[in-house]
Amino acid sequence: MGIWEQLHLNMAAHRLVALVGAGGKTSTLYALAKEGVEAGKRVVVTTTTHMMPHPGLPLTDHMEELPALLERHPAVTLGKFLRPDKLSEAGQPEACLRWADLVVVEADGARLRPLKAPADHEPVIPHGAAAVIAAAGLDCLGRAIGEICHRPERVCALLGVGEDHILTPADVAAVLSSPQGGRKGVTEEMAFRCLLNKADTPQRQAWGAEIGEILAQQGIFSTVTHYTEKERGGACLF
Repeated sequence: MGIWEQLHLNMAAHRLVALVGAGGKTSTLYALAKEGVEAGKRVVVTTTTHMMPHPGLPLTDHMEELPALLERHPAVTLGKFLRPDKLSEAGQPEACLRWADLVVVEADGARLRPLKAPADHEPVIPHGAAAVIAAAGLDCLGRAIGEICHRPERVCALLGVGEDHILTPADVAAVLSSPQGGRKGVTEEMAFRCLLNKADTPQRQAWGAEIGEILAQQGIFSTVTHYTEKERGGACLF
């Protein structure tokens, strides 16, 4: 089963997808893009914050170049280097839909931590997003907030605990489902999904299932995933 199907998303209905949260955004971004290409779609990968460029995809920092690039390449990255290591926004993602069938957007940052709660300026969900995927890494469970989370003070405030609090499945579900957490900025018109990543042990798989049950009680669909070392970051997909 592919990642689109796992997330109960549809390429025709959800043409602009934003990824937020932590612990699996980039890998999922490129998995979505790869399956789009395999389905015969023209795909633009971009960001409203910062992202690592994919070495296998052509890159432009001028939206006007997209039509010609998409004629030659099924997937293209849109972004510009405002810092040496990562791409930044190079135009509004929704405008890419004039030429692309699908646009997948990294709309949040987590500094490689598996769980976060957003700051006031985060996430940066693009106008017109049809779906938002909030990710979390299951390797955060059983560890202290102050040790493992990005913006730990925000996670503590959301949960009403201190930084020495050991994270439980209920905590992760609460962070993901909260309007101050993974659901921040998500409107009623947007499909909202949760991705529970790094389920690489039986214990983490069980935790993922437990979180999924809690989310389901709130009407939130989720899926449990695991990317191999080779798949992480999506470098092997293009």
